Amino acid sequence: MLLRVGVGIGLMVAVAMAGIAEDSLAVRYILDRNGLTETPVFSVADSSGGRITGLFLTQKGITECPDTIGSLDGLTILNLENNALPALPVGIGRLENLMVLKASNNQLTAIPPELMSCSLLTRLELDRNRIAALPAEIEGLGRLEFLSLRSNRLQVVDGALTTLRSLRFLYIDHNEISAIDERFDTLPDLEVLSLNNNRLTHYPASWCKLPKLRKLDLTSNKLLSLPDAIGDLHALTDLYLSGNRLNGLPETIAQLKSLQWLYVDNNRLEHLGDEVAALTALQWLSVAGNALEVVPEAIVTLEHLTVLSVSYNKLRTLPERIGELTGLRVLRCNGNRLDSLPSSIVKLQQLDFKRGGEEYGTLQIMNNRLCSVPDKIAQWADRFCPGWRESQQCGGE
Repeated sequence: MLLRVGVGIGLMVAVAMAGIAEDSLAVRYILDRNGLTETPVFSVADSSGGRITGLFLTQKGITECPDTIGSLDGLTILNLENNALPALPVGIGRLENLMVLKASNNQLTAIPPELMSCSLLTRLELDRNRIAALPAEIEGLGRLEFLSLRSNRLQVVDGALTTLRSLRFLYIDHNEISAIDERFDTLPDLEVLSLNNNRLTHYPASWCKLPKLRKLDLTSNKLLSLPDAIGDLHALTDLYLSGNRLNGLPETIAQLKSLQWLYVDNNRLEHLGDEVAALTALQWLSVAGNALEVVPEAIVTLEHLTVLSVSYNKLRTLPERIGELTGLRVLRCNGNRLDSLPSSIVKLQQLDFKRGGEEYGTLQIMNNRLCSVPDKIAQWADRFCPGWRESQQCGGE
């Protein structure tokens, strides 16, 4: 019996040694083909159970990844970031255990259909390449949870993406996207959708069927309006709309009871309705760079509000009861037409917001028309915004 056990263990060791030897030769070949003859295999590879399981060729000047990489079928992680690869090899489709692929910052123009055979893939990062379209076969990545294609050349959000039912994080910002396929059921687990810095003029109502979406980033597009269905995103906590062409917000935004961060800077808003005051969880409201003449009085009911940014609008006054926002730690009102401040404002005594050592600014009232302010208010302003007096524009429009 002991002899048999010994023989069995010996055979397992021999098989493991053979496996790691073959894997090492495959990695050695990849390194040598790229002129990395002095680079030791195990300075770029991890192993487990007698196989190479991780290959890390980040910033190695790699210009070619030969098909022989497909023999490394024990790989679970492959990192090819920051190289000069023009393409991923067809052999990558043989990596049946691959779970993570990172190939950002290369010169890729396409995603090979063969990659869709890697059915265990959960994370795919291909940022800063030259990819113009997704392969129709992408539905093969049924376990994919994280997909990042930032800074490529995508023009359309293809309906094929909606077949990725396990997807939780989708980053397709900084592309050339002007259209989103409206044929859409739902991505039931999607938590983050980043579409900023594209060319969207329309966000489809069908893409509001995202029951777990927490963060929606539509910054720096060309949106003229939002669909009423935006109110159906009940899990939403972060909504970023800055840098668009919005002239209003739909009343249904009041249904976003979980919303904590709302950015609508640099749009064309002339009116901010009381629906914002219904966002009872709101902590951060930024509407700078619009054409607002009034901030609704009802905003003072937002008891969790920490940051209020209304700079560079056309405001002549602030809500009379603004002092009731006792949790406010940042108030930004630069570049308006304020000629007075409400007497209750002196109740705001916590304007000292810092996070991670970075000061976000406390009180900002520069470049207004505050030329005759009661002493009590002036002394309060001196504390939080030194130098405000010299910046005021007195007289005229």
